[in-house]
Amino acid sequence: MTRTWLKVVLITLTWLIPMAKALAVEPPQDEVSFGYNFYDGGGVTVQGPAVIVRKDLLNRMSLKAGARVDLVSSASVDVVTQASPYKETRKEYTVGTNLLQGETLIGLDYTNSTESDYISNTFSVGLAHDLFNKNLTLSLRVARAWDQVGNNLDPAFGWKEFNRTIYMTGFTQSLTPYWLIQFNYEVTADAGFINNPYRSVLTTGQAMAPENYPEARTGHAWVVRTGYGFSRHSPEEGPEKGNSSIQLDYRYYRDSFDIQSYTGKILFQRYFALEWLFGIFYRYHWQGEASFYGDRLPSTQVFKARDKELSRFSDHWIGSSVKFKPKRQWWRHIENPYIQFSYSFLMFNYENFTDPRTGELYELEAHVIHTSLGFNY
Repeated sequence: MTRTWLKVVLITLTWLIPMAKALAVEPPQDEVSFGYNFYDGGGVTVQGPAVIVRKDLLNRMSLKAGARVDLVSSASVDVVTQASPYKETRKEYTVGTNLLQGETLIGLDYTNSTESDYISNTFSVGLAHDLFNKNLTLSLRVARAWDQVGNNLDPAFGWKEFNRTIYMTGFTQSLTPYWLIQFNYEVTADAGFINNPYRSVLTTGQAMAPENYPEARTGHAWVVRTGYGFSRHSPEEGPEKGNSSIQLDYRYYRDSFDIQSYTGKILFQRYFALEWLFGIFYRYHWQGEASFYGDRLPSTQVFKARDKELSRFSDHWIGSSVKFKPKRQWWRHIENPYIQFSYSFLMFNYENFTDPRTGELYELEAHVIHTSLGFNY
């Protein structure tokens, strides 16, 4: 089960997407993108390739297909204190379509991912609509995941169901040709087997007991984002003519587990020599613990959790990226090629989760690397 590191990689990739992409509904384009992801931290190493292909049909509809493979080796604190180190392969396949109808873009996506002890099927539908000469974009999205959770150490465990539904709505507003604001609201509803079948808790009597979570969880997230571009040229000349841009994010989250979290992020990007885009970002995140989490728990407590991701912790992420976009056409049928590289460093400080091996508060450092290349055709 590799949910945590996958979330880290996805968050890192979102930093590489300019905010302007979320504003106007645009016709689809033929595009191919290849990528390679690497994560190393806390005894977990994940690496693997990814590819996605998009094909335009009649300049108003597009089809896409993608695949990724992640090779996982884990000797994390949870694994080495409760099980044996392991190696795992995760495979993911995605298909989807976008339909442009006037000022409205409708998208449908399906994703399937498999591991030896986890199977996930996710279907989502989204809608984006432009108003007021493309100065305002409204967006809606609904996603549903049907997952199956297994246990490689216990054949009698069978498969447990875990379902997640996500509802998202938001808007992006252009205040000036250089200044955008965005607001998103998201609701997540989880049901079924939410916890990890391999993890146990420590009781006050020093005994081990299985984790036990409620069978439902509802979360709410509010995100405010703003971006400003500093340019010496007119907006019609394109972003490559601009000097730099800055983006600020703030996210607040709370859920029915009594978890609250606050996240702030700043991203700065600057063009050099018209072909090179450099970026640097910093993210701070703080989270409170779940109501039934504990480093040591009474054996009589009904709901029990010792997952460090439900504890009280903070983390700092800092990283940089570089993207090379040559202005000349390399081959006859290839346009707008690019090469991109990003690196980020993460530091997690857990405030009430101790390492059973040392009895000290646990800390984690991680490195995330993403490389990609792509082009239109």
